[in-house]
Amino acid sequence: MSDRRGSITVDSTGVILQLDGETAEFDWAEIGAVETNTPRFGRQITVTVHATNRHSYNVRIEAPSRNLLKQWATELDTVLDSYFEAGSEAAG
Repeated sequence: MSDRRGSITVDSTGVILQLDGETAEFDWAEIGAVETNTPRFGRQITVTVHATNRHSYNVRIEAPSRNLLKQWATELDTVLDSYFEAGSEAAG
């Protein structure tokens, strides 16, 4: 997902946040949690990566439509749930 200023990519290797030409890449071993926030009104989604080093990094991007924002949020939640559930099963 992306807008004119930034992007958020989540895949099997981890999370990549980009904003105004700056990039922060996190592999899954560095990530303690990922938080998403979509306001009740508006078209922005904020993704915050809480790294295991106790630092947090976030990017806010704007969707072209409210429907696309809902789609992004659903897809992101599915990917994150899948990763974190698989990680907790491996640890347990």
